[in-house]
Amino acid sequence: MKHQRTTRGDNSEVNRQEVGPGTASALSVSLAETNAGTLSVILRTLETMQATISAMQNTMQKEVAEIKQTQFSIISSQRHLSNQVLDLQNHKKRFFTRLQDMPLEVIIQIFASIPAPILNMRTGIEVYWFHLPESYQKVVASAMPGEIKRVQRHFETHAEKKLPESILCLTVVNEIKLNCSKLIGNIPDGIGALWNLTRLELINNSLTGPLPSSLNQLVALQILILSDNQLSGEFPALPNLCALSTLYLKRNRFTGPIPTVFGNPRNLTSLHVEENCFSVIPTTISQLTGLEYLIISQNPLACEIPPEIWNLTHLRTLDMSGCKMFGSLAGVGALHNLRNLDVSNNQFSGELPSREIHGLENLVRLHLIENQFSGGEILDMRGTRLWAMCVDPDFGRKYVIWGDQRLCNEHKFLPDVGGNQESDSV
Repeated sequence: MKHQRTTRGDNSEVNRQEVGPGTASALSVSLAETNAGTLSVILRTLETMQATISAMQNTMQKEVAEIKQTQFSIISSQRHLSNQVLDLQNHKKRFFTRLQDMPLEVIIQIFASIPAPILNMRTGIEVYWFHLPESYQKVVASAMPGEIKRVQRHFETHAEKKLPESILCLTVVNEIKLNCSKLIGNIPDGIGALWNLTRLELINNSLTGPLPSSLNQLVALQILILSDNQLSGEFPALPNLCALSTLYLKRNRFTGPIPTVFGNPRNLTSLHVEENCFSVIPTTISQLTGLEYLIISQNPLACEIPPEIWNLTHLRTLDMSGCKMFGSLAGVGALHNLRNLDVSNNQFSGELPSREIHGLENLVRLHLIENQFSGGEILDMRGTRLWAMCVDPDFGRKYVIWGDQRLCNEHKFLPDVGGNQESDSV
């Protein structure tokens, strides 16, 4: 027992010897540094939390202010509408149950009193404006001309109507799309006042008469689509339209030269004027060097292909079918980007420029049927990208070789070429 107590005493002495003054001081410093670091982290965390809370408070205050402002606007509108109702009740003791029975001056006041953000929601006035009665269209357009940026048909239209004159009040409108809207009459001359208009689509209506010269004032216009109407006369020059890139006039009654006069002719990429009464391809067509799609089919052109056509080297589609054109196709090889070529149902004659056509490496459709080609070198289209072609059977048997025949959907004809005797009209 004495030996055990002695051992404990010895261990205590050893411990006292190991933990001297220097060691204790080092431990104290280390502990203090640890505590200081921890406090620093805690302080930074508290500062971050305080900043976050402060930002949240500011955001909430702004949202509350906006909600109050909206409530105030709604309440003000309600009060104004209530006053209007009272005025109507006291006006010869009459109360109007239908909007169309109300006097226009009262409707103007009502629309003017409704805050624009409430009235002009995405599903609001832009959707319904065209479908309002004409008198109310004028009211809305006059009361808030800067709020409507798009005019479109969203519902079935049953009655014929003219393009409303009040549309000219919509000074900030940038898009008008009134396709299949049963529009009749002329396009109003005042349409040139819509300087912000970038897109005008009036497809499949019954619009008549010549186009107004004021179209030339639509300096921002990029896309003009007037297909499937009864518009007539010569197409006006548009030297102020520098942004125009797409022009569709197909299936109308336009006469005179095909339109080529634009502010920046190189900017035009698509020109579709098929099924009209155009009779001239002007030499100025050579200025349309950015054209990728030129569709002039079914016009009584009755001329040779002007050599200026071969300068349009960006063309991907060239359709001159059914135009009573004659002469040669020599020069077509310059259109090295061409994918679709249709010269069917014309009076082209002489030798087919086989080498030029074979050199069109991107060509996938070729329509030569119903012409009067009489010879030339063999047109061998084996191993090319071509996948649809039609030629007159007799000419095809003698002068065309093609190993991959497919039905020509455009002319409902499977060409009899390359010695294959099984082809027939469908």
